[in-house]
Amino acid sequence: MKRNWLTVIIGLLIIVGGILYGCNVLGYWDTNLSFDGWWALFIILPCVLSMCTGGINLLNSIGAGVGVLLLLSAQGVFRDNLGYKLIAPLIVILLGLNLVFKLPTKMNKEGNNGIFAGSRGDTHFAVFGGNKPKFDDVVFRGVNTYAIFGGIELMLKNSTIKRDCTVNVYSIFGNTDITLPENVRAYVTSTPIIGSIQNTFKSSALQNAPTVYIRVLTVFGSADIR
Repeated sequence: MKRNWLTVIIGLLIIVGGILYGCNVLGYWDTNLSFDGWWALFIILPCVLSMCTGGINLLNSIGAGVGVLLLLSAQGVFRDNLGYKLIAPLIVILLGLNLVFKLPTKMNKEGNNGIFAGSRGDTHFAVFGGNKPKFDDVVFRGVNTYAIFGGIELMLKNSTIKRDCTVNVYSIFGNTDITLPENVRAYVTSTPIIGSIQNTFKSSALQNAPTVYIRVLTVFGSADIR
């Protein structure tokens, strides 16, 4: 499976966040790493990543704009709930820009459900939406999945797995379900950060059967493997 640069960026951000948090715990500085409206980043960042990987479209533009308005409101830039009141005019303006410049409404032909949900190569996203990638009668070689305030159902039960492969799972305020065929073995490693991981997969594979390596990161999210 080809290395995806988006995976590298997310991994680096997680590493930096972990280092900053660790230094704070060790007392190198006494800083509150949270700030008013931090939760809005979970709306803004996925939309920005959507723009970087799939181009600017109507849905990720609306998502990013709404997220910025919510963040500014939480920071006190707008008073009297003005930031919330500006959401409707922002959407109207973006709809008008869409008519003028004919912005695409989805990332690619494989579908879009939510702010950003779909597939691009070996990477599958679900941001405020759902994605159900199927691999029926397909030779499976591994994927990356990102469920952010959304859900992904990775259905591999009817796929063909001929050699060892890796599934990288990122569930951030979301859920990922993985269904495996019984003729493979599964090796699961997980990093739950106030999240949950359930592995009920039962293999009937022989000793020399291919292994699916599943690496899971959950942040206020969950992953189910069966």
